Parts: sequence; structure tokens; C-alpha cells
Amino acid sequence: MDALRYFLVPAMTLTGVAGFILGGPFVWLGIATFVVLMLLDIVLPSDHKARSRGIAPVADIAIFLQLPLIVALYLAFANSVTSGTNPIWGTDGSAWQLIGSIASLAWLSAVPTLPVAHELMHRRHWFPRAVAKGLSAFYGDPNRDVAHIVTHHVHLDTGKDSDTPRRGQTIYSFVFQATWGSYKDTWEKQGEILSRLGHSPWSWRNAMWLQLVLVGAIILGVAAAAGPIAGFATVCAMFFAKMFVEGFNYFQHYGLLRVEGVPIAKHHAWNHLGMIVRPIGVEITNHINHHLDGHIPFYELQPEPKAPQMPSLFLCFLCGLVPPVWHRFIAQPRLKDWDLHFASPSERKLAMAANAQAGWPAWATTD
Repeated sequence: MDALRYFLVPAMTLTGVAGFILGGPFVWLGIATFVVLMLLDIVLPSDHKARSRGIAPVADIAIFLQLPLIVALYLAFANSVTSGTNPIWGTDGSAWQLIGSIASLAWLSAVPTLPVAHELMHRRHWFPRAVAKGLSAFYGDPNRDVAHIVTHHVHLDTGKDSDTPRRGQTIYSFVFQATWGSYKDTWEKQGEILSRLGHSPWSWRNAMWLQLVLVGAIILGVAAAAGPIAGFATVCAMFFAKMFVEGFNYFQHYGLLRVEGVPIAKHHAWNHLGMIVRPIGVEITNHINHHLDGHIPFYELQPEPKAPQMPSLFLCFLCGLVPPVWHRFIAQPRLKDWDLHFASPSERKLAMAANAQAGWPAWATTD
């Protein structure tokens, strides 16, 4: 059972594939998985159990299926357009077909694609890391592994980490901060490496060119197969998938603080231990254990229920879309608890300054 739960990952994507095969209003099936899984994750109790030993082969099959299935999803979309079962332009109701197609493609290109890519980019072997790049191309960031590993895992919860939201920051500004930070960090790191090897940052060896190739191949492939409107839908899907990716990223380290150079500890990430989000997130929400050792495979991560917790990640996402609700009812109460019961004296000083900058109450002291 512990391994089978991860087959929620291919099941989600297969639902989207089925929707495009059926056509018509069924193109909304992909995004419908968001609603169903959200309700289940909010209603069901938290899952604090460690996974059974020996599930690696079956659990890995579940996540390695994601690359062929996400390719199948886009092929099914293109075929639905060319066959006429998904009229995304020129007919009554075509706007709804187009919106439903973009929504399903965007959601499934983000989740569960990001969690699988995240898991595989941390593997030591070249093959899973190559699969991670292929998956990440579907949300427009095939080089995310560079910025994630060499910047985020080193500088998390500090001002140098574009993946750590500031206190008071909204999800809407953060998604652009994190997107720009990912591209910028990758370009700079690639430039440093190439310069040390005696090459120009503009050399063909720069991985940023791979980004253009992979992302461009997906867009142009769909456009060639199903026309320019389908290509436009693919661009929109990638854009919104990136927003989904950074939107969920927003809740992993929101408002947390760490003194640069101080070792990462169990209070430096939020954990979301929902019964549904753990498997579809490939344990990315079992977050601090991952940051303590990024090479531990997902099925061996130990839940940390005594570490800082957030409610359902889906609930956080919904509240985050309305910043006053997010700040008043979720972020501030949990950060107050973090400041008073988890933060070190040095972190508490940083918290007081961050609260003042955000216009929040000064609930922490330096005593």
C-alpha cells in the first residue's frame, strides 16, 4: 500500500489524457483533479507515518511514468484539436474548450510534474537527472536543477535565496521573484563554470541554450501538429504551470529566517503532511527532512510532526490567493509561534526587523 499510493501521480496525468481523448467538455478532467484532491487533502487527517522499507522499485516506477505520460498528455491535446473533438477556435463554446485545455495542461504540467522532477534532479545518476530536465521543460524551466541545488539548498531562508518569500510578500509578487531568480541564478552559475573552463558565457555549452531548445521543441511541435492556436495554448499552459510551480513553492519557506552560514536545522522549513499532498507531491511537502539531506530518496524521508507545520498545502494555496486572509489567519499565527518557540536569538532579531518591515506586530523579543 505504501508504494501504491504514489500511483496517484500517473493517475492524475492519465485522467488528463483521457479527458483529451474523450474531447468536448471532458478536456476539463485534468484540472478537475485539482478540485477533487484539494477537497480530500483538506478533509482527511494528516499523515505522520514513515513509509515501509523495500518499496523503492515500485515507488520509482510510479514516478518514472510521469515523463512518457506528460508527453502523451500534449499529444492527446494536439490530436483532440486536429480531430475536431476539441474545437478551441471558430465555434460556439470554443473559448471554454480553450480555457479548459489550458487549465488542464497547466495544472498537470506543474503538479505532479514538478514534484517528480524535484525528486529526480537530486539523484546522483545522470539518467534521472536528464528525466528531470525533460519534465521541467513542461513548465518552462528545464534548468531549474541548477538554481535549486546550488542556490536554494545553500542559501534557503536568507536574503540570497529567491525561493524564500519575505514576510508580508504576496504570492503574486513572489511567483515573478522566484521565476526571475531561477533564470538569473542559472545564467550566473553557468557563466562562472564556463569562465573557469575558458569559455564565453554565450558558448553553446551554456545550459540556458538547452532551455530554449527543449521549451521551443514542445511549443513548435504542438503548433506544427495542431496549428498556431494550439501552440498559443501550449505557451499559456507553460506560463500558468510556472505560476503554479512557484505558487506552491511560496508555502515551503514563507517568512522563515536563517543567519547566513548557520547550519540548516529542523525549524527552517514548513511541513505539509496531508494524506493526499504527500504522495502527489512525492514527499516534497515532508520538507525539512529533505533539506537536511537532499540525497535521501522520497520514500525514505522521515516525517517531522514536531517541526513547524502548516495546514493542507491546498488550503494554503487557496488562502494565499487572497493575501489578507493568508496573512491574518495562517501566516502570522504560525510565524508568531515560530518566532517564539523555534527561532534562535539571532533569528528572533531578524524576525523583529522583518515584522517591522512588513508592518506586522512586534510579537518577538530579543530576551
